[in-house]
Amino acid sequence: MKQLLLLLTLMSFSCLAWSADKPLTSVTSAAAGADKTASSTGDDLSAASTEMQSVIQALSGRWAVEVTFEPSPDALKGAQGKGEEFWHAGAQGLTLIDEENIRVPPLDIHLLGLLWWDSATKQFHGMECVNQNPHACDLKAALNDVTITWDGKKLTIDEIETSPTGKKSQWHETYSDITPTSFLQVGESGEVGGPFKKVMTLRGTRIDR
Repeated sequence: MKQLLLLLTLMSFSCLAWSADKPLTSVTSAAAGADKTASSTGDDLSAASTEMQSVIQALSGRWAVEVTFEPSPDALKGAQGKGEEFWHAGAQGLTLIDEENIRVPPLDIHLLGLLWWDSATKQFHGMECVNQNPHACDLKAALNDVTITWDGKKLTIDEIETSPTGKKSQWHETYSDITPTSFLQVGESGEVGGPFKKVMTLRGTRIDR
């Protein structure tokens, strides 16, 4: 989801004019405040399902990330960026919250992601809010277009995208090789059901220990 927005943003570089670089501080200060909240609620997972407890334990923490975008017709040399991701449980483990600040010059991308388990449908759901989206949050995708699975080792996010001409495509994103100190995130795109072509690779390294 969010990586597709990053890609679309990259495709519009030629239309943007930025007067100066912005420091990578917003998520750091926000996460510092969130750390205080997390310290009082992060250990209380009394409302979390077994599924939520598993994914919270796997991804919670502060991560330094490096992202690489593959070359494309709109970015012939590809692109690279760095930033931070801060994952933490919401109140009593009902949600998993992802706060991100990723710098892909000349853009400074701020993102809030929410992941939760629907005990009625027995499914994960998710929503993102990002400063590159004029609507801020993508409610339609959260309700209709996004499928999320977690098998205890890999988190997979699939989103059906519809172009202005009505053509459908699929964004396929995975978080894998998750260890206490690192994870691998890969975003791919293609026809619905595949095959997919890799768009971006992100590597996360834990920095809160």
